[in-house]
Amino acid sequence: MNLKITKLEKHYNQPLLDNITLNHTGNGIVALIGDNGCGKSTLLKILSGIEEQDSGKIEWSNNPRIGYLQQEIDSLPTLSGGQKKIALLADLIYSNLYDVLLLDEPDNHLDIDNKEWLANAMLSFNGLIILISHDRHLLKKVTTHTWLVEDREIRTYPFGFGKFTAEYDKEQDALEHLFHVQDKEHKRLKELVERFRAKAASGPKVARYYHALEKRLARFESEMVKDPKGRDVHIELKTSLSGKQIKNKLAIMVKSVSFAYPENQIFNNAEMYIEVGEKVALVSPNGTGKTTAIRLILGMLEPQEGVAKTGDNLKVGYYSQEHLETLPSESTPIDCFCSRFPIADYEAAAVLRKFYFTKQTMKSKVWTLSGGQKARLQLALFLYTNPDILILDEPTNHLDLKSVTALEEFLVDFPGTILLISHDHDLLNNVCDVFYEVKNKKISLKTDNL
Repeated sequence: MNLKITKLEKHYNQPLLDNITLNHTGNGIVALIGDNGCGKSTLLKILSGIEEQDSGKIEWSNNPRIGYLQQEIDSLPTLSGGQKKIALLADLIYSNLYDVLLLDEPDNHLDIDNKEWLANAMLSFNGLIILISHDRHLLKKVTTHTWLVEDREIRTYPFGFGKFTAEYDKEQDALEHLFHVQDKEHKRLKELVERFRAKAASGPKVARYYHALEKRLARFESEMVKDPKGRDVHIELKTSLSGKQIKNKLAIMVKSVSFAYPENQIFNNAEMYIEVGEKVALVSPNGTGKTTAIRLILGMLEPQEGVAKTGDNLKVGYYSQEHLETLPSESTPIDCFCSRFPIADYEAAAVLRKFYFTKQTMKSKVWTLSGGQKARLQLALFLYTNPDILILDEPTNHLDLKSVTALEEFLVDFPGTILLISHDHDLLNNVCDVFYEVKNKKISLKTDNL
């Protein structure tokens, strides 16, 4: 399979993809990665023929049959999100109707078992797959090539995501070194220009030298690399938690809990005890009652028997994907902060910058933000409450890889208690030290690894 892209451009209000040129030969699985809003989904739509580029050429060898899975799926109304994905993916991968598959976040809504199925299914496909995913475990397992969308361009790497992360880290270290060297020279040139600006009127020779210096400075500035640190996402939070005062105190208690919806028993005598400072994962297939357990703990549902609650005098922060729908669509991220907390615009802007918001996006209306930007806004609002206990239900859905990594680093360092529901294999293993599972209507400690 040969794909040749030449000088591809796509603009909306501003350039999104700019002068993209690349060649790909052969089959395999390409990881298409980059920050939210950088144009990954748009590129897949252009390659599938759903959208047209503004200029440039796309040439495939042998007119391949192209199958495309978009991010959001509305068909098959009787099935859950995960079941719809599995049905459509099975059809795309196993029907023998396609030579090329373009998959936009096919793992969203899939639990860990179904992600395993997806990985094996993709590896069995005898053609080319271009895959957008934010699950590092999945990307490391299946990909053979990596395309990075950054600064409106695409850089291609002839290896999968696992090797790419190591190479990219080396690249960033080298860039950081170059940036510091250039920054030093930049300051020296600016000082020279300032010094000779004052003397420029003293004669034509000095004036000529001054103008030459100005040109040199302008040329140097145009060739400078950007500070690679500016690309990173860092999540920071001060917590009021004092571990010494409340050591060994229970943060979350689920004791002898039974709960049923009409005609559907979820828990029967379920038990879970989480101490202050513990980082706990609650894992099991979709539909077994993990979110119900959280709602019982938070008092949003009442158990028919037993007790479910959080510890006294502990502040709880709850992150749910459903909260994304409650964000006021006509407000800006700054408005969201200032209406919820007694802070000034500039203080809200300082918080949002830590969550990778630009001046433009923090003043854009919520309805114009991408799913990932909304998720980061919700995380920022949620963490600003300064909680002692973090309860997170699928926090990485819609987050790009940088934001997932930043969230993981934050959770690892967080001194309080965490209860985490996620299907992100790496996030769970890197953050949590205790694993519970829902099985046979009980909650029990999980003894085997993920």
